[in-house]
Amino acid sequence: MKRLVAITLVSTFAAVATAQTSPPKPSVQQRQRAVASTTEQGSGSSASTQKTAAQQAANVKASRQVPKLSTDEKTQLAKDATKLNVNPENSSGQAATARMQRQTVADSRGTQRQNAQYKTKQGKADLARDLQQKSTP
Repeated sequence: MKRLVAITLVSTFAAVATAQTSPPKPSVQQRQRAVASTTEQGSGSSASTQKTAAQQAANVKASRQVPKLSTDEKTQLAKDATKLNVNPENSSGQAATARMQRQTVADSRGTQRQNAQYKTKQGKADLARDLQQKSTP
């Protein structure tokens, strides 16, 4: 009986080990053929593939004819965008945004902090007691 159990265990381990090994990978040529066949099936015909390639070539040629911005032009463009769009909701620019931020900070300093009563020993004890009462049915 022990031999039967041992043989069963060994065969189970062997089956699990073989199931976990990965199948052999296809070669580069096999993968290229698979991609090519999938591409041809998806296009419907080689004529549409050729039209697509021609269109892409024309697009690339047209994009290369667009003049590139110089470094100075890029810098100036970034500065203009930063100056005008510090706060998109505020059309007055950077100075108005700074004023609004100072006002907001002043307002927040004038308000009392929430949950300040829970930072004292008595407040912590009161909070613990309230939570205990609410958690019991």
